[in-house]
Amino acid sequence: MHILVSLRREAGTIVARAADYPQCEGRDASRDEAIAKLRRSLLFWLETCPCDQTTDPGLVLTVSRDET
Repeated sequence: MHILVSLRREAGTIVARAADYPQCEGRDASRDEAIAKLRRSLLFWLETCPCDQTTDPGLVLTVSRDET
């Protein structure tokens, strides 16, 4: 599963978001940690979603927009 990620600097932290999953985000001072937190948020959402989605262990996050 491939998910496009955007990065933006907000109030001294970097925020990673996925447009397809607006309820998930990752915030941290470092770019890599913000992406890692977003990944954990997405995996949690996918695992607990009552819909028919399945979690692919090969979840790939691709930065499509970097405003940091």
